[in-house]
Amino acid sequence: MRLLVLAPRFPYPLDKGDRLTVFNLLKHFARRHRVALVSFLEPGQHPGDRRHVEPWVDALYTVPLSRVNAYWNCVVGAFSTRPLQTSYYLSDRMSGLVDRAVAEFEPDLIYAHTIRMAPYLEHHRSRPTVLAMQIAMTLNYGRLARFSRHPLWKVLYGLEHRRVKTYEPEVARRCDRCLLISEADVGAISAEGRLDNVFLSPHGVDFEFFRPDGRGPREEGRLLFTGNMAYRPNVDAVRYFCRDILPLVKRRAPHVRLSIVGTNPVRAVRVLARDPAVEVTGWVSDLRTVLNGAEVGVDPLRIGAGLQNKVLEGMAMALPMVITSTANEGIGAVPGKHVWVADEPQAFADAVAHLLEDGDLRRKMGEAARAFIVEHWSWDKHFSALEEELESLVRAAGRR
Repeated sequence: MRLLVLAPRFPYPLDKGDRLTVFNLLKHFARRHRVALVSFLEPGQHPGDRRHVEPWVDALYTVPLSRVNAYWNCVVGAFSTRPLQTSYYLSDRMSGLVDRAVAEFEPDLIYAHTIRMAPYLEHHRSRPTVLAMQIAMTLNYGRLARFSRHPLWKVLYGLEHRRVKTYEPEVARRCDRCLLISEADVGAISAEGRLDNVFLSPHGVDFEFFRPDGRGPREEGRLLFTGNMAYRPNVDAVRYFCRDILPLVKRRAPHVRLSIVGTNPVRAVRVLARDPAVEVTGWVSDLRTVLNGAEVGVDPLRIGAGLQNKVLEGMAMALPMVITSTANEGIGAVPGKHVWVADEPQAFADAVAHLLEDGDLRRKMGEAARAFIVEHWSWDKHFSALEEELESLVRAAGRR
């Protein structure tokens, strides 16, 4: 099979979920198939990043993303019904590059990652097309509008929510398959069951890389939150935790300390370190070092959809975790066995404090979490199922 992948962001460095997914997709399919990648290059993209991707592709096509053009697209797009995030990535140069890649590489199937790349499938319906929607933006932006406190952001997120609610089912129906991570995402887009081309395709975690290795003792009272700290759902989660949950934990565990670890912490995150019990580290070269040192992982996510990589990585490292039902939505861990699930501040704080107090419970839950990940959440498990599905589309189209 000759697979052409369209991505809004170059899949390296591996600092965001979409990059991580595309990178591992390329690695998996390169084993048995011919693969080509068409991608934007964001401003400031390091030229050396290409060498991390080139071993996994037969052809690599890139075009710089113009911020000026992207912002102008959003201005013009404000007067249309198209989601602003899709307008942002509209580019005549990208359209021409996709046409060129199709002509030169002659793919059997075109895979577009997220609705941001959906417009580039429009002129290439003569072969099977797959739209990897991943998460339901309808669900994501509905939650953003609900939990945002700033009136302007609440209005903007509400506007985008209304647009994606109409746009997502429309573009999904025009493709041979649309890929979503969880049943919750499917339900948000296809509440009336009108989509019959959905294929559930979660991502995974490298549990051989993320494994407890015993290097360095767990630091007593250390909590950990990881993620891209410029991503608004993560920003909301840590602010909510520090404001509403951490003070309650301190009543039972005065020695508690929270580490917020992840790339690009915005000012709203950095100021949380004014509390002596909170540290904001920014990017770290090896996430396993901080996962090894924590006693409890937390993900008090209220906004977002799909699958939380931070939870998969923590569980793979046998780190006992307290998370919200939103964070568990795409994972399906059993509450009380693999993770502790709590949605209200007091219940969340009680769960964290209880784990800090009970070392045996931490060990048992961490071991159960690790076993759950090994059984259900490898990249190969999910990409192998996707590979079979894509091959069936190609055969049905008579291209093999």
